[in-house]
Amino acid sequence: MLDEVLKVLPVSLYREIKNIGGNSNINEIRLRVGKKGIVIASNIEIPIEYNVSLQDLLEILVKVSKNSIYAIQNEINNGFVVIKGGHRIGICGEVVLEGGRIKNIKNINSMNIRIARQLIGCADKVMPYIIKNGKFTNTLIVSPPGCGKTTILRDIIRQVSNGIEKLGIKGKNIGLVDERGEIAAVWQGIANLDVGIRTDIISNSPKYLGMEMLVRSMGINIIATDEIGGQKDFDAIKYANCSGVGLIFTMHGKDLNDVLKRDGMKELLDEGMFSNIILLSNKNGVGTIENICDLDKNIVKSKVV
Repeated sequence: MLDEVLKVLPVSLYREIKNIGGNSNINEIRLRVGKKGIVIASNIEIPIEYNVSLQDLLEILVKVSKNSIYAIQNEINNGFVVIKGGHRIGICGEVVLEGGRIKNIKNINSMNIRIARQLIGCADKVMPYIIKNGKFTNTLIVSPPGCGKTTILRDIIRQVSNGIEKLGIKGKNIGLVDERGEIAAVWQGIANLDVGIRTDIISNSPKYLGMEMLVRSMGINIIATDEIGGQKDFDAIKYANCSGVGLIFTMHGKDLNDVLKRDGMKELLDEGMFSNIILLSNKNGVGTIENICDLDKNIVKSKVV
């Protein structure tokens, strides 16, 4: 999948990255004007002998836009551009505001290219906690940034969508709100990663609007999205739950206390909308499962794996 990323890089930079051993394990490429590029592979930073220039970043945008930067202006205003393969190029620079909204990002000074990939089966260890007696139970995944919550969410969606014979659950219709196109690596409306055969995707929509649309229009069994946090998200979750829809979400936080500090989230928990909270860290590598809280039984299983 890295080939689609290499195609949009300047030739000299492409050669430097191509020469890195084990480049199939590359997760990110960080480019900052006037500084050496940094490649992150298997969570190890590898500086490369290449000083990034402003011209390099502009060349990447020209290639991504097929010589029409205006055509991707809305994406630039959102702070990132998605390319074929679902890879995401984050953009930093000087923000131009108009009426309180971002009109443009100019004087671009850095990029973070994130490689879309998935780990099939990475959620195997948590599935018996999510599927109980052949039934899906509402689950919240919590972790700091960079600890694998999106990767595990993606695999949970895939497994539940396809059905898990050994756990006695048939495939479920899942509505996925992929606001930034990261979960399914959506490019031009098409998922580039496997999120299951019964998953319907709305991308580039605020989470709360996407949730409401899916509940109203798609006859889904379960709704999923990444990084909930605002009151509008919490209100949409209540709406979905009252409609009889199952819930699988992620949010930022380092522990259970961080979850309970958010008034809207605490209210959802107090009302019994979630059965499980899975807490992740990167203590023993990305995706380390610190705790699984069984809220139905008021049990916290510490350091499950």
